[in-house]
Amino acid sequence: MSRWPQGTLMANLSSDDRNALLRLGRVVRYETGDVLIREGGPETTVLLLTDGCVKVVGAVEDGGTVLLALRVRGELVGEVSALDGQPRSATVIAARPTVTRTLTSAVFLTFLRESRDAAEVVQRSVAGKLRGATRHRIDTSGGTATVRLARTLDNLVRSYARAVPEGLRIDVPLSHTDLAALAGISDASVQRALRSLRPPGP
Repeated sequence: MSRWPQGTLMANLSSDDRNALLRLGRVVRYETGDVLIREGGPETTVLLLTDGCVKVVGAVEDGGTVLLALRVRGELVGEVSALDGQPRSATVIAARPTVTRTLTSAVFLTFLRESRDAAEVVQRSVAGKLRGATRHRIDTSGGTATVRLARTLDNLVRSYARAVPEGLRIDVPLSHTDLAALAGISDASVQRALRSLRPPGP
């Protein structure tokens, strides 16, 4: 269980359900930058991340994209389309080399029907993502650029940080542009805010 980050779906499943889920589907490997899921796509497969990290992005009217969320090993992507049969609501891109177990929607739904406990964990996971999206929108809708970035960094630390001798490290590859997208501010504002958040030198 220690291999799965705290709070992820796999960490919250029972050992029997974890083992059962890991036996399903097929292993698919992606390189950095590969698209796992494309927004608007009709497919309803479910991807369990067993290694790596992905970015969830959405298209905007000017033709660009906005970073919506991050997902790490132990989490599912694509499960909403499997549950409601609707097209993909966002694009998922590998932020580093990533490995998944890819399940058809039929296999995934059968797994949930056969384990009531697993179904409840998945339901809580989906609800948690919805709450996270709501919290993210609130955090990035007001305050100075520094406050918005501080809130974003705090959320990243709570979700993805690991202890290192120097303190805590957010173990997710993020550029200044990614941080700007998550915080809802400009790249230049990120750089200024990071300078203001750094402790003064000796």
